[in-house]
Amino acid sequence: MSADASKSDNAVDRAAAWLATGGADRTKALVPQLQDKFGLSALQSVQAMRESRLVQARAH
Repeated sequence: MSADASKSDNAVDRAAAWLATGGADRTKALVPQLQDKFGLSALQSVQAMRESRLVQARAH
């Protein structure tokens, strides 16, 4: 993921940054939220979730 993913043109990177910063409603399923908000496929949504965990791990 780029140094500033929030400004990235890649929807997966933007979705990962959004998840890592707590933008998602954790009481609802994440895949449909990512599909609606970022226009991702199910596979891309999972990739964004994985990437968001890496972002969070690097922050600690």
